[in-house]
Amino acid sequence: MNQSLQTAFSCSSFLLSYPEQGWREALPHLQSDIQTIQHEEIRTTLTTFIEQAKQKTSGELIETYVYTFDFGKKTNMYLTYMNTGEQRERGIELLELKQHYQQAGFAVTDKELPDYLPLMLEFLANAGEEDSELIMKKYESNIEALHQQLKDINSMHEPIVRCILTAIRAWQYEIN
Repeated sequence: MNQSLQTAFSCSSFLLSYPEQGWREALPHLQSDIQTIQHEEIRTTLTTFIEQAKQKTSGELIETYVYTFDFGKKTNMYLTYMNTGEQRERGIELLELKQHYQQAGFAVTDKELPDYLPLMLEFLANAGEEDSELIMKKYESNIEALHQQLKDINSMHEPIVRCILTAIRAWQYEIN
C-alpha cells in the first residue's frame, strides 16, 4: 500500500481518538503529516477538520466526542458491534481479529478491543498489503454504515470517516 494512504489511515486514527490532554497540542505536527498525503480530497478534508477542531475548546471537543461515540449506539466505533451487538458471535469475531493482527506482527494490547476503528486504522497504517486487504474488505460496509449515521446526525467527525472510505477505495483502485 502506498505510504500516502497509510499516512491517511494513521492521521484519521489520531483524529478519531479521544481528545485527551495533548490531543490539541499534537494537531500542528499532524498537519505537517497530512501535507504529505497525495490524495487532495483527503488532505483538504483532514486539514479542514483540524481547523474546525482548533475553534472548539477542549471541553467542547470532549463533550462532542462522548456524545457521538460513547452514547451513540449507532455511532460507536466498535465495528463488529453493528453485526452482532453483544452476542457470543462478536466474541469469536473479536478473537479472530486479534489473531489476525498478531499474525501480521501488529502488537495488540488489551487496552482496546480489536474492532475499535482507531486501532484498526493504526493496523492499516502499519500492515502489509495482504493483511490490510482482508480487513478493509471485511469491514468497509461497517465503516460505510458508521459514516451514514454520522452524516445523519451532522457530526463534526463525519468528514474523517468519509476520508477513511476514500482512502480504502483509492487503495482498492490502486491494486486493481
